[in-house]
Amino acid sequence: MEFRTELITDIHDVDYNGVARMSSLMRYIQSAAQTQLTLNGMSYEQLKDMKRAFILSRIKIEFNEPVRAYERVCAVTYPCESRGYSFLRCYALEKDGKTIGRAVSVWALIDTETRSLVRVNDFELGLETHEPHSLELTRFSLPSGIREVGTYTVNYGDLDQNCHMNNTRYPDMYSNFLPLDGKRIRSISINYKNEAPRGERLRIERADGADGYTFYFRTLREDGQVNTEAEVILADI
Repeated sequence: MEFRTELITDIHDVDYNGVARMSSLMRYIQSAAQTQLTLNGMSYEQLKDMKRAFILSRIKIEFNEPVRAYERVCAVTYPCESRGYSFLRCYALEKDGKTIGRAVSVWALIDTETRSLVRVNDFELGLETHEPHSLELTRFSLPSGIREVGTYTVNYGDLDQNCHMNNTRYPDMYSNFLPLDGKRIRSISINYKNEAPRGERLRIERADGADGYTFYFRTLREDGQVNTEAEVILADI
């Protein structure tokens, strides 16, 4: 069955427009997924003992309406049939019995000793899979006019237990370079290329779509490797 967990939007998870940050919504749905894994014997610590770690490769999220403080919502998640080296997982967020947001993601499983990828067939997830919903991980291309707009240094508040910037922190980083007065992130697609360790000074590049609501990002590490690429679409509040 789908795994479901109810929660109330925390006041600390909304921005100055009074709506929940995309990073907060990402944490809600991913926390539900981690809870499902933990309850089935795959907590972070248990996976660490197995010399395994899940790393997010790609994610796409869409929210049809904003979420505000103290609203009761339900995070829904489930793994999908996967193959090769890609573990597929879907998510949804419900409010008042209606689906207001969906997400789809692809994860890689890493052997933490060899840093090699683990095939789906070589790891028993032990969870029932479901058909993916209609939201697809579509490809996007960065426009040629992308330019540097600033830098961002990975600090304490960005880090996960691997001492790399947590995947849910990236929307906040992009938001530092977005015109969000009276607007929210409606949709975001992120390709995670290389991890950003503590103290890394990322170069932020951005390109603007012609509609005034679509923006593209590329972040680069100090060694020149691409850290992430993203497509962000805004909506009026």
